[in-house]
Amino acid sequence: MAVLPFENMSGDPEQVYFSDGITEDIITELSRFHELMVIARNSSFSFRGKSMDVREIGRLLGARYLVEGSVRRAGGRVRITAQLVDAATGAHFWVERYDRALEDVFAVQEEISQSIVATVAQRIIQDSEVAGRRRQPEDIRAYDLFLQGNRLSDVFTPEAQARAQALFEGALQIDRGFARAHTGLAWVYLNRSVEDSVGVPREKDENRIAALRQAEEALEKDPNDPRVHSTLGYMCLMWRDFDRAERHMDLARAMNPNDPLIQIFWAWMQSCLGKPERALPAAEIAFRLNPCHPSWYNYYLSHILFRLGRDREAADLLERLIMDAPARRHPRYMALRAAACGHLGRIEEAQRCARISIESVSKCWHGDPAAGPREYVDWLVDVLYLRRDEDAERLREGLRRAGLPA
Repeated sequence: MAVLPFENMSGDPEQVYFSDGITEDIITELSRFHELMVIARNSSFSFRGKSMDVREIGRLLGARYLVEGSVRRAGGRVRITAQLVDAATGAHFWVERYDRALEDVFAVQEEISQSIVATVAQRIIQDSEVAGRRRQPEDIRAYDLFLQGNRLSDVFTPEAQARAQALFEGALQIDRGFARAHTGLAWVYLNRSVEDSVGVPREKDENRIAALRQAEEALEKDPNDPRVHSTLGYMCLMWRDFDRAERHMDLARAMNPNDPLIQIFWAWMQSCLGKPERALPAAEIAFRLNPCHPSWYNYYLSHILFRLGRDREAADLLERLIMDAPARRHPRYMALRAAACGHLGRIEEAQRCARISIESVSKCWHGDPAAGPREYVDWLVDVLYLRRDEDAERLREGLRRAGLPA
């Protein structure tokens, strides 16, 4: 099943974030049902504004069913129209219109989800749905601010990140119990850590400390949201707290196995833990759920392939990935490719990648000013988050073959 972006019918282009947020939440709610495989948001959203036959969209996405609709927001009311389409024939199985006070928008989302599931899967497991349902914000204004912040959270400029932080904090001022606003802040702080704290010890990295604290607070406020558990698991991995990270990522995956973001994070974590044979099937599920996945999925896959000893595939995948991203911002990509090429005996290529990686680290280094290439390599090995000494040693051996002091 794929949920296409609901059309914004409010007459104000600035309100598209609201219709996008409604669509994304419907995707999330549908993904809770094991009966359905739901295509990820950024795959289905790639068809926004394209005049295409639904049968062709279904074919391209590999979806048997499509959900499409519109959102009209006016004053204190919202009208949502949704329909379920057979992607094979273009026939409509179900159509419904919901006209509600804005405060009832969460009940409307749940009603839409249940109607679709009842049509497609013929049954809903009510008890598990109640147990898995996220706690919703108490005030629609908090939800509105969260959607605006969420739209900016993947724009990695300092200005966009500062604006996202202000919006998430504004949501929490309205609703102190809104866990998803805390997860939004956790990612903002982690993004700052990645950009501004290269070489800084974790215990002195204020942004990394704040990211973990926000994720922990989210869990306190809503332990039933799988995205809360996956965010906390990710933040724990950033602290190399492997046991705690694995526990929360396992919970997230058990709660929502149809979330491609959770699947790709879980797969990467398995690779870090020394279990790449478990990681690869989960990564394949993530790619299947999200056929139009962002390019950074390939970094996690290359990590898994390198851990499996499939160095040629890892090196080739990283080459394609690096072409899409400035090497300065991704020294880990270059270092991993250098190690893979080193193991393959492609020494000239390995040396070139190693040189670029070290130069990239030196330009953004905020650690000990007396540090040099050896310390830069130690940092690169550390942030590839390999738990087992033998896995780290294989990485170092590849980097040594690339000419680095590893």
